[in-house]
This record gives sequence, structure tokens and C-alpha cells, in this order.
Amino acid sequence: MRTAGWGRRAVLFVWVLFALFPVYWTLITAFKQQVDIYDGPRFIPFVDFEPTLQAWRTLFGDGGGDFLGKFANSVVFSGVSSLLAVILGGFAAYGLARYRYKYGPYRNDDLSFLIVSQRIMPPIVSVLALYVVFVNLRLLDTAFGMILAYTAMNLPLTVYLLRTFFEAIPVEVEHAAALDGYPQWQRLLRVVFPLAAPGLAAAFLLSFFFAWNDFLFSLMLTFNDAQTLPLYITSLNAQSQPLWWLISAVGLVALVPPAIVTVVLDRFMARQVLIGGMR
Repeated sequence: MRTAGWGRRAVLFVWVLFALFPVYWTLITAFKQQVDIYDGPRFIPFVDFEPTLQAWRTLFGDGGGDFLGKFANSVVFSGVSSLLAVILGGFAAYGLARYRYKYGPYRNDDLSFLIVSQRIMPPIVSVLALYVVFVNLRLLDTAFGMILAYTAMNLPLTVYLLRTFFEAIPVEVEHAAALDGYPQWQRLLRVVFPLAAPGLAAAFLLSFFFAWNDFLFSLMLTFNDAQTLPLYITSLNAQSQPLWWLISAVGLVALVPPAIVTVVLDRFMARQVLIGGMR
């Protein structure tokens, strides 16, 4: 038994090393010089190479181009579109969970599948249609257009996820609130949504990740002002010699917003689950 326990620990340790090595490699590459990168692999700072802040000076100086602008675009577009997707998707999911619809042979489950099927389709199918619409509405390379596109991209996912959370909430809770004199909109905002807070947070988190990592929509629907961080990283790799030290620095910075959102919402979800259990 003890040997088996040590074996599991060894396998887990190797797996952790394997999973964290790309992050470690990106971290040390961000502090290397050009010669350290192209002169064979060097793994240990101060032993194999002398760390430098050259990449960071370039990134936040004149050599970084419009890095801060692209970074701000990614944060704003991802955050606002995820919030809109959760709000709009929450109302739609509540309607599918609490009311029975009939459109010819179609019922609630059919409508739910129709909605989520929009997310199953390859993104290139929807982005081409969006491109035609955006050209006619003059929304190309605009913040409003990108927020609209990301909201539409994530809306099917939020509806599909949140419907399950709303169906898990006993309808008797709403009946009790109705007996207390709460109108429909107050029952939704003050009773249902707080009980479904972990689901709302999870839907926001997934929507943020999808928008943050998007490349295709930004490539097709922007050309300058509204470009996001993935396109900026691609521009650093589109040269005769990729700027790996600069790409690594940008990659580390790009990890920060998703990490912050994950930590904050993870604690929020844990607290809400605990509060819900006490109720």
C-alpha cells in the first residue's frame, strides 16, 4: 500500500512538472536576450544565462507599438461582452426553464438545442455573415461591433448553461416570494438570480475565456483601432525572426486578467454555494 502511494505521488509530480514546464519556459524566455534564445536551450537563470529586462522595456516603451491599446481592447471587449451575455442569456434561460413554449412541433428542449447549435457551428460560418452585416452597418473595427460580436458568440453558451441552474431552483421559492408581494421582476432579480449566482459566475467565466482567447473574430472584423491582444502577438511572430522574448513577455501579461477573474469568481462561487447550503 505504501509503495502504491509513493507511485501515485511520483506520477502526480511528473504530471505537474509536465504541465507547468511551458509556463516556466515562457517566464524565463521573457527575461532572455536574443543570443540566449538562438544559441541553444538555456534553462536556469543566472547559471545558463544572465536575465535582462530588455523585453519588458521594449514592450512598455516605444518598441512595443500599441500594446497597451490592444491589451485594453481585450479587457474591455471580453468583460463587457461577457456581462451582456450573462444578463441577456439569464433572462432567456429563465424563460426556457419556467415557461412552456410550443411553436408547431418545437418545444422548449428543441428551442434550447436550436440556440446552442449556433455555438456548435464552426466560427468561420458566423463570422462571414457578421462581416457582411458589419460592412453595411459600418461596424468594422469598432468597439461596439466587437462587443456585439462577442456577445452573440457567447450568448448560446450562457443560455444553455443557465437553463440548467434555473431548473434546479424549486419553483416553490418563487411562489413563496409571490405570496410576500414580490412582482415578477423582483422575484427574478431578488430571489432567482441570487440563488443562481454560482451559475451566473461560471457562465461569465467561460464567456470571458472564449472572448479573451478569440483570434478569428478580431482578425476578420478589425484592422487597426479595435484589434485585440491575440492579433498583436501574431504580429510579433510574422517577422523573419520571431521575437520570442517579446512574445513571451506579452504571453505572461496576457495570463493576468484571466487569472484575476478566475480567482475572484472562484471565491465568489464558493461563498455563494456555502450561503445557499446554509439557507
